[in-house]
Amino acid sequence: MASSGQIVSPPWVNQIPSAYDIVTAWYPETKPKPGLKRLRPCLVTKLLQNDETGEFACVVAFGTKHLKVMQRSHLDIIVQNAVDIPLMGLAMATRFDLDSALPLPWSAQFFGCWSGMHTPILGRLTQEYIKDYAYKMLARGSAQRG
Repeated sequence: MASSGQIVSPPWVNQIPSAYDIVTAWYPETKPKPGLKRLRPCLVTKLLQNDETGEFACVVAFGTKHLKVMQRSHLDIIVQNAVDIPLMGLAMATRFDLDSALPLPWSAQFFGCWSGMHTPILGRLTQEYIKDYAYKMLARGSAQRG
């Protein structure tokens, strides 16, 4: 805490992520296990800024190790290539659930650093995955209209 009683934000709060960055967030779980709060890799799908306060929020899709390739490969971003996993800052194969995108304020209350890291920003989707994301979002929009 600062001497005036205000909470001091960590330095990384000033490093604003971009769309397609992979970050670590305290993503709100629908069925949380008691006493277990964990940082999850999340995909930033959109960055928002409050016009009045200038504060940022990230629309994020949570990452999970449960790939569900057969059921979800046409809906979600699945990173399972052994070269891509570390390139994007991930620890293991990860599926980003695009059904779950949720806006979270860019603050230490919702984002944090994995052990040994100085920022919640782990990495970024490669161009190939960004194109895949755009295609899947276009297909989702067409399916909703059709």
